[in-house]
Amino acid sequence: MHLPQTPTYSFEQLSSPLFPLAKKFYKQTKYHSHIGREDEVYIVREQFSEDSDKKIVAAVRLVKLDRYLVLRSMVVSPNQQRKGIGRFLLEHLAPAIGERECWCFPFEWLEEFYALIQFKLFTPEQCPPVISNKYQQYTSQGRKLLIMSRLAP
Repeated sequence: MHLPQTPTYSFEQLSSPLFPLAKKFYKQTKYHSHIGREDEVYIVREQFSEDSDKKIVAAVRLVKLDRYLVLRSMVVSPNQQRKGIGRFLLEHLAPAIGERECWCFPFEWLEEFYALIQFKLFTPEQCPPVISNKYQQYTSQGRKLLIMSRLAP
């Protein structure tokens, strides 16, 4: 009897020459994301054995907005959701963020998820203008979002 193999996951930061791999992943998941040259791009790969391909199953970007860092475009492949990959990505991303102040605009139902790595809820009035303006831009499109920050003053 042959038991199915359990995948292992690896977390890595892509160098800019490898950004097309993330762009391809975003396109395959039907997620529109523009990756800028200055972005930090992190991925999770799935591997079933030493000699198998390492398929990208999740990606996220850290983007500079004025003098702030914004977590954006966190996507887990639809057929890989509900397996802990998002949590794996977020927990490995925390050391990459380090002591830098980082903001994000998650959907309302993701508040507890981002709180796993100490993101805290903020109101638009508590935010720097560039952050509250970006939030207003997103919510004016009908999105139900929150503003959260990690290590904000």
